[in-house]
Amino acid sequence: MIALERFHALKRRLRTFLTLEDGLITTEWVAITAGMVIAAVAVGFIVMNNTYKEGNKVGGNIVNQACGTFKANPSVFKC
Repeated sequence: MIALERFHALKRRLRTFLTLEDGLITTEWVAITAGMVIAAVAVGFIVMNNTYKEGNKVGGNIVNQACGTFKANPSVFKC
């Protein structure tokens, strides 16, 4: 019987802890969320920057190849 009472008391304290929205708990969630947003922006910037450079190289190679292929027929492709 005592174990059951202790279990219910523990359950009540855990529920109170999880629903408490003040103090350090809220501050921690704000800090964690801010860190995740900053990390996502940093990763997005790095990926965008590197992809843009490589995309330009690929696009340039495609244009050069197309100009070489369709040079004889300028009505199909303008270089």
